[in-house]
Amino acid sequence: MTHKIQSLPAAAEALRNVPFFANLHANDANYLAERLIMRRFAADQVIFHQGDPGGLLYIITEGKVKISRSMAEGQEATLAILGAGDFFGELALLDDTPRSATAKAVKPTVTFTFHREEFTAFIGQNPDFAHHVLATLARRIRHLNEQVSDIFFLDVPARLARMLLVLARQHGRAIEGGVRIELSLTQTDLAEMTGATRVSINKALGRFRREKWVKLHNRAFIILDRRALQRLIEQSGG
Repeated sequence: MTHKIQSLPAAAEALRNVPFFANLHANDANYLAERLIMRRFAADQVIFHQGDPGGLLYIITEGKVKISRSMAEGQEATLAILGAGDFFGELALLDDTPRSATAKAVKPTVTFTFHREEFTAFIGQNPDFAHHVLATLARRIRHLNEQVSDIFFLDVPARLARMLLVLARQHGRAIEGGVRIELSLTQTDLAEMTGATRVSINKALGRFRREKWVKLHNRAFIILDRRALQRLIEQSGG
C-alpha cells in the first residue's frame, strides 16, 4: 500500500539516515524527500524476493524487516534484522541487477521508498554527491570484507560478541546498567547472522550470561559489559 508523504521534514530526516544522503544540504534533502513514497507492509508480508527486479531504496520508519538469502542447498540464511532508522535495497540505486536477497516484514512496517531514476538524475547533476557515494561504497566494501574475515578467523563466541556489539551500536538504547538492543532477536536469527549453528550460539550465550556480560529481558538482549565482549574478540584474533 502506497501513500503520499505527509511530513516533508520527517521524510528528509529519514533520508539522511542513509549514508548516501547523510551530507546533503537542507534544500537538496527536501528536494529529494518530496520524491519519496510511503509504503506500508503487513506482518509476514514479503517486500521483495531474491531475484526480483530492483529499482527502489527502502527506509524503515516503523516496524522490523528481515533480510535473508536462499542458499543452493535450499537453506535460508538471515543477513540482517532491521528496524526503524535502517534502510535496505540501496544497491538498486546503482545498478539494474536483480535483488540479491529477500526482504520480509517481521511485524507491521512503514517505509519510505526512493526510485533509482530519481537517484541517477540527481547524481548526474551533482559531482560532489557522486564522490560522496563512491566513498560510502568503499566503506561498505571494507565492512563486508570484515564480515568475511570474521567467519574465517574468529570462533563462534567472538563472532557472536562482534554481532551483539554491532547491533548495540545500531539499535542500542542506554539503560541503567547497560545497553538494550531494541530488536526482538531469536537464537536462530543470531546463528544465521553469524554463520553458526543454533546449538553453538546457545552455548556461547550461556557463557555470556554466566559471566554477566549479557542478559535477556523480555525477549531483548541487554549488553552489560561491552569491554569484556571486545576483549573476547581481540583474544580470538579480531
